[in-house]
Amino acid sequence: MYLRKAGILLHHWYQINRLKKTIKILSKSLGILLVIMAILYFIIVAYVSINKKTIIAQVDYEISKKLNGKVIISDVELSFFRDFPNVSVLLHDVSIRDSMYQQHKHSCFEAEDVFIRLNIWKLIKKEPPLTGLRIAKAKIYLYTAEDGYTNKYLLKPKNDIETTKKTDGKNILKSVILEEVSVIIDDKQKGKLHNLLVNELRVKLADEPTRLLFDTKADILIHGLGFNLERGSFVKEKLFRGEFEMKYDKQLNQLQFDSIDIRLSGLRFNISAGFDLQGAAPQFTFRAHAKEIDYETAKSMLTESISKSLAMVSLDKPLAVDANIIGPLRGGDPLIDVNWKVTETVLKTPFFDFDKASFNGFFTNEVVKAEPKKDPNSAIVLEQFTADWHELPLISKRIEIMNLTSPVLSCDLISDFPLTKLNSLINSDVVQLTAGNGSVNVSYNGPLERNSNTNSLINGMVSFKNGNLLYVPRDVQMKNLQGRLIFKNADVLVQNLQCNVLNNAITMQGQAKNLLTLINTEPGKVIIDWNIFSPNLNLGSFVYLLKPGKKNAATASAKKKLNNFSSGIDDVLEKANLHVKLNANSLVYKKFGATNINADISLLEDRYIINNVSMAHAGGTINLNGSLLKEKANYLAAKFKASLSNVDVKTVFNAFNNFGQTGITGDNLEGRLSADIDILLALDENGKPYPSSAQGTINFSLKDGAVNNYEPLKKIQKIIFRKRDFDNIRFAELRDRLDIGNGAININRMEIQSTVFTFFIEGAYSMKGNTDLSIQVPLNNLKKRRADYNLENIGTDKKGGTSIFLRGRPGSDGNVNFKIDLLNKFKKEKASGL
Repeated sequence: MYLRKAGILLHHWYQINRLKKTIKILSKSLGILLVIMAILYFIIVAYVSINKKTIIAQVDYEISKKLNGKVIISDVELSFFRDFPNVSVLLHDVSIRDSMYQQHKHSCFEAEDVFIRLNIWKLIKKEPPLTGLRIAKAKIYLYTAEDGYTNKYLLKPKNDIETTKKTDGKNILKSVILEEVSVIIDDKQKGKLHNLLVNELRVKLADEPTRLLFDTKADILIHGLGFNLERGSFVKEKLFRGEFEMKYDKQLNQLQFDSIDIRLSGLRFNISAGFDLQGAAPQFTFRAHAKEIDYETAKSMLTESISKSLAMVSLDKPLAVDANIIGPLRGGDPLIDVNWKVTETVLKTPFFDFDKASFNGFFTNEVVKAEPKKDPNSAIVLEQFTADWHELPLISKRIEIMNLTSPVLSCDLISDFPLTKLNSLINSDVVQLTAGNGSVNVSYNGPLERNSNTNSLINGMVSFKNGNLLYVPRDVQMKNLQGRLIFKNADVLVQNLQCNVLNNAITMQGQAKNLLTLINTEPGKVIIDWNIFSPNLNLGSFVYLLKPGKKNAATASAKKKLNNFSSGIDDVLEKANLHVKLNANSLVYKKFGATNINADISLLEDRYIINNVSMAHAGGTINLNGSLLKEKANYLAAKFKASLSNVDVKTVFNAFNNFGQTGITGDNLEGRLSADIDILLALDENGKPYPSSAQGTINFSLKDGAVNNYEPLKKIQKIIFRKRDFDNIRFAELRDRLDIGNGAININRMEIQSTVFTFFIEGAYSMKGNTDLSIQVPLNNLKKRRADYNLENIGTDKKGGTSIFLRGRPGSDGNVNFKIDLLNKFKKEKASGL
């Protein structure tokens, strides 16, 4: 045990002594190395100090060998401490000028400081010593004039055979550093301008047999990249930063970098590029990808014209973007293709604003191959578009914006939705949808601008079924609504619109010419042609059309200020010229009934024009035209011209409420009536005539006529012919003209050949208590007539021979009483105008 412990102690002692010897050896070696380095340093310092002029001259010689043009250096100094064991030559106020400098006044190169790093060993061996370059506070200006002159020839190195042999064609520079260097490429001939400020650029160069590698760190402010200044510049005032590797292929004469990560304006991009430097038309390709890029920032990286076109829309979510640019290095418009994708963004456009919009899209400036790559040949396309518009789900397969100089939009939109969703969209005081389902399939092709006069190129269809619509001003519902709207450019067509209105089954067709053009500008000029069919129509249900509608003045005023879509709809519904053609198998209005109804009516803002109405009624036909004018609330001025042919007089009088008079009623009459009526009268909002408002004429013919229980005639019986039957009087054709006005019916001299007696009647029957009638009864009536008496008129121009005259005037009870007018005072008073 003791021996084991002793062995361990001896081993530790041996190791410690061995470590001490090693430390001594290393210390001596390090000391020797430091001495050698010090000696070398002093040798180098001494060499540099002794050969300063030679070194400066060699540097100046090397620059002169490499560059064309005039090189001006204000001052030169050496620094051998900065890059030991290398030596740096510091050049102050350096400029390189071409032969045409006096004309354009732009130096190709100007710098406050240029640091050139030299390899001292190569310097001693008389080999090209330049290994590094640092340029600070400088400006590089490459200029091409309109006539094609350029100072770029200064970039072409002189053909130095001696240097090439010494370097075997290899690049002798190992690093390049630029600090605060402005780089401008100004090509007046091709309208190209690139303007960069290199805050810092560090490049390490590695020369390999087939390629040259650039390990790069960049911080560059891009003022603008203009390939064609007429179209603007790309990437204006954007900061470019990144650390990446570039490669130059010596055999292909190509510079390229692949899938490098950089930041542009603070946004992450992955980019690749290639620059083909050989040939008469060198080209470049550039590809960029960003997972998330703000739309406004993306627009700001494009030219002013493209950005202006894209500014017509806005997004609130970032996009995933892929961009490809291919173009010539020596000027001209590049081919630009940009693809993007966005999910559930708020999309605002000149037409509509969308919520939860998702779509793919792309931009290209070459729609037609071989055409100039300019705005007229550019397009923005959206695909697989889905969004919500006022809670309506929309789908579009493709949306195109062509020709960005004068943008033209083409798109399709598809949607299925509950009709109630349209209420917030329409926002109307006139119509409200309370039930049903709808679908939209429309396309648009027209100008991309918010202009109501030009947005008139919509085509497609809106269909709906099982709908309920409330017409608010009249408080009327259209139930079980189904049909479709067809859009053809500016026109809107209604096809097979079926509904039930106040228990009336109705089918409608219609069209509105130029509706989409005029809806927000001149709604009063919209003309709507409307066809209505109903198997059985109760016209009394539509008396509401005569009533003034309910209006919300505050809302209407607000909408007028907005001048929006919903106010346009309300204005059209209130102001448009509506031309209606109505067909019905049967029609009922209070006591009036008809069949085979055909009506042509124009509904204007303040009047209804009855162009032509025809129908079968009371065994005959009725034709009617005229107008209804809304002069004031609860008052309509009606003007009618009607033609009745062979209708049952009793039915007609009862149906028309005895035409607003009580002188003779339908209950007193029989016969077949034909008449031409021309009348003016006032109606209330329920279609009822105002008393004594009628004015006009009635020319009539009553055949097979009879008067039953007519009280004024029965009163004549109290005077004459007391034994004759005045309850049922039949007469020959009754013809006359009635003049209606001032509450009275003026009867022109009318002959009545009846089964009771023959008489002539004239005068006025007044509803104001001014009745004054004269009845002439020829004495040849004294003989009682047999049942087979031939009723035949002799004419009103006949005097009738010796006669008895009766005069009817209101009595004390207000009823008309007849008395004998022995001296025929009626005729005398009439002649004298009393």
